[in-house]
Amino acid sequence: MIGAGVVGASVAFRLAQTGEARVFIIDRSSPGSGTTSASFAWANANEKTPREYFELNRAGLEEHYLLRDELSGGSEADARVGAGASWFHPGGNLEWAGDAESLERLERRVERLRSWGYAAEWKKASWVNEYLEPNVAFPSPETPVAFFPEEAWVDAPRLANSLVERAREDGADTRFGATVQEIEAAGGRGSALRFDSGESLPVDTVVNAAGPEADRVAALLGRPLPLKPSKGMILRVAAGSPVGRLIHSQYANLRPDGPGHIAINHGSIDQELGSKTEAEGHLSHKLLEHARRVVPALESAKVKGIRIGVRPMPEDGLSSVGAVDTLPDYYEAVTHSGVTLGPLLGRLLAREILSGEVDKLIVPFRPDRFAR
Repeated sequence: MIGAGVVGASVAFRLAQTGEARVFIIDRSSPGSGTTSASFAWANANEKTPREYFELNRAGLEEHYLLRDELSGGSEADARVGAGASWFHPGGNLEWAGDAESLERLERRVERLRSWGYAAEWKKASWVNEYLEPNVAFPSPETPVAFFPEEAWVDAPRLANSLVERAREDGADTRFGATVQEIEAAGGRGSALRFDSGESLPVDTVVNAAGPEADRVAALLGRPLPLKPSKGMILRVAAGSPVGRLIHSQYANLRPDGPGHIAINHGSIDQELGSKTEAEGHLSHKLLEHARRVVPALESAKVKGIRIGVRPMPEDGLSSVGAVDTLPDYYEAVTHSGVTLGPLLGRLLAREILSGEVDKLIVPFRPDRFAR
């Protein structure tokens, strides 16, 4: 397993859980410290199209609820990283529009989601202030607010660490701080991983869950994996608890981020991120000012961290999941929305690796659509 973000950790957890495979988890850093740590971690299928991708993400959201129930019994891993499913935070998502054109688009989206059986409701801003979020400043008490009650946010690094620890309990071995420099091949398939330290690790199967570096890993086997990565900023502020759930607005998106902290991001800020980091301070200040327009109680909030992540998106915007026909025993688990999809892809890919069964949910997202 190359990669110990939410996706890689999920696959490793499910493989080790079966007892049918010896699992090695390899990452150049620590579990959940890469893109996983810089994700807004919104578990949803809200804006996902086409229909097949929506269904994959809806199943991903549902898988989080199933995993929460499965892991709520507690374990030694939970004792180390937090009790039960403390990584999962349901409570829904609120969204409203800033102008007539945006409202029309939101209305069309809610109508589509309802027609596809997705939980979506309309509430007045006054109702939201009274029953859900008293600190949110809406344009008026009559502002229509879309409420998606089943959506959730995830403490993604905690989840990745918990799954890695559980995999270890089931016999998985780990190599953290190790970079795969070469995949030695024999008979057309990977036979060993060679690290930057010079160590060689014999393997029978390679799973590429390396996130933004997945194209580099694929290239070690001569496989093209075209990615269209995008950068995103997550601002973490100390602010008490002014909001209790996900909030999406024209100015800023917010959610809780552990006791006394709030995570903030917005696509408009992400678009301003360049290849250099000199502007991060300016952009973080700008983002916090935008967030204060939504939640005035953030006036005294203090910036505690800025996280810049690179989203590992295949060039067509969809997931690349499963075996590559021309490379025996090589599998990919590369996707945007990795936090939403990680637990589901972990279960489905582990099943494919061990039994050859390909679930219908991932049939449209096979890696072979990217020609060798």
